[in-house]
Amino acid sequence: MPTPTAEDTVIVALTAAMVRQAAGVHREALAGARTARMGTAYVRAFLDWFRHAEHGGIALAALDRQGTVVGYVVGAPLGYARALSRHLAWSAACAVLVRPWIVFSPQFRTGALQRVRLLLGRAQPQSGEPALPAPTMSLVALGVSSTARRKKIGLRLVHAFEEKARALRVHSLRLSTQADNMAARRLYERCGWQPLATASGWMYYVRILCSQADTAP
Repeated sequence: MPTPTAEDTVIVALTAAMVRQAAGVHREALAGARTARMGTAYVRAFLDWFRHAEHGGIALAALDRQGTVVGYVVGAPLGYARALSRHLAWSAACAVLVRPWIVFSPQFRTGALQRVRLLLGRAQPQSGEPALPAPTMSLVALGVSSTARRKKIGLRLVHAFEEKARALRVHSLRLSTQADNMAARRLYERCGWQPLATASGWMYYVRILCSQADTAP
């Protein structure tokens, strides 16, 4: 089967029927991530939440000419993490029962502790980030299948995410990626995202869509 190009793909809203394929892309593209290691059922629950997120979540998919999902991007308004953690609590418990060995992973323990703090309302805000024009949307996850990489599909997904955010009257965007993930960092910087200082192995990026001056009466 020929590999898809940017011209062969279309960006659409992620539907329930597409979530399973998008979960497969996520587990392939982000194989080392904690979410991917939790299993397909967990990833499906994770991605599906963004289709129904309160106050305007974003969930988009890139489809090739055969209608196969070859990429996706999801995001939600700043402060989404507590609601997402509640939604994933049961799926996380099931994932641990099926894969008990993951509890020995430092990455899992760190993530689990962060989610417990979120559920208890004790999470600490990220330090060192500038105040952004509100409302702010977080780009939470993006993935492209191995057959579709280096075809500018990731670029199209980021641009589509930004366009959707503007339609929702979002004024700024943020994301984090591992500091050593140079492919992702090059993509975001090519799209005009501004890098911030790293923290605990993560690099934070912001994208201003509308300044405070633009929204002043």
